[in-house]
Amino acid sequence: MAGPDRGMGWISTLTEGIAVAFDSLSANKVRSGLTILGVTIGVWVVMVMAAVITGVNDSFGELISSRGTTTFYVSHYDFSSADMSTGLEDEEPDFLRNDPVEPAWARDLTRLPDIRSASPVVDLTQSSYEATWRSRRINISLFATGADFMEIDNGDIVDGRFFTHTEDERRANVAVIDSATAADLFGALDPMGRKIRIVSRWDDAVFRVIGVYRPPANLFAGFQTHYVILPFWSADKELAVWNRMISIYVRPEPEAELEASIDAVHARVRQLRRLAPGVEDDFAITTQDQIVNLWNQLTGVLFTVMVALSSIGLLVGGVGVIGIMMISVTERTREIGLRKSMGARRRDILWQFLVEAATLTLLGGAAGMALGGMVVFALGNWTPVPAAVPMWSIFAALLASALTGVGFGLYPASRAARLEPVDALRFE
Repeated sequence: MAGPDRGMGWISTLTEGIAVAFDSLSANKVRSGLTILGVTIGVWVVMVMAAVITGVNDSFGELISSRGTTTFYVSHYDFSSADMSTGLEDEEPDFLRNDPVEPAWARDLTRLPDIRSASPVVDLTQSSYEATWRSRRINISLFATGADFMEIDNGDIVDGRFFTHTEDERRANVAVIDSATAADLFGALDPMGRKIRIVSRWDDAVFRVIGVYRPPANLFAGFQTHYVILPFWSADKELAVWNRMISIYVRPEPEAELEASIDAVHARVRQLRRLAPGVEDDFAITTQDQIVNLWNQLTGVLFTVMVALSSIGLLVGGVGVIGIMMISVTERTREIGLRKSMGARRRDILWQFLVEAATLTLLGGAAGMALGGMVVFALGNWTPVPAAVPMWSIFAALLASALTGVGFGLYPASRAARLEPVDALRFE
């Protein structure tokens, strides 16, 4: 005749295991708390990192989208591959080996049927330029581009205007500054028409302010401030622009297909390079999707490292589970013997102890999620760091917690299940 445990079913065993786990937690608060602490920390780290990386990726995606999803870039090397020189290569990297892009090609590419605009651009934000006015001096992020820059940028001109194609072509010494630069250089004074001096170790030139620019709201706007935007040809005339830093941004017509536009530009650049058929390209065309993919790879590596670190917390919690479950098996040996003598099967005992172990680690996971949720809320509301908890991280945290309990609780549970009823009943 079947014993009582056989008729209880797995649901009763599940609820009993959960109840025993809570009884163990309340009876041994310190021991159980230390056991689940590692799981709590591991889940907390994963949840916060997932939220931050998701928020940052969304912010980066918005930044890229603001520049137009069909905008692409022509440069003399593939900067989206992150193929940086270590100094140990037998050959020079493409950045040094390939000839620079000629900025005059932009006019040629604009004549293609599918191309709306093409402008040379150079990012000098890392070149230690300063802007001065009277006795005031500030570090700036210097950027030189074409007159149609505002068509692909999601920022605004809040005062004055942007420079024109004519001013760019005639190399007029005009500049557009951002609101931070205007405030720090001129205070409450009207910046329009005032002349600022752009200086570096090698350069010294004067430009007249014609507009005030407000960058698009984005996390990354906070990492670079004090923008000064110059007409490309003006910067090329007045400043020591290194030609290997020059690229050309290309904007197709709205109705044009992106692939067809890229193919047309690719063919024309090969002609301008005078590359014979079969000769490998010595330039690169980079799309917005490639930039996003590179960014996702970088953040993916960071997330992988964080998961590896958080797994240490889960490992510590798992070792604690083995310890507390072995103690539990020892303390309940007579109970196990009594249940087995009444007909409980090995799998019933195994299942009960696995449920108990998983319940303990799930409690640790729930505590980690609660703590992580509070941290994410604080980041999202009181700091400029965007943080959004993805749904998959919640399920992943719960699953990792449960698997930690099951995995590390398997040995104590199997030991309990293998106890012989007679030996267990005689245990003191």
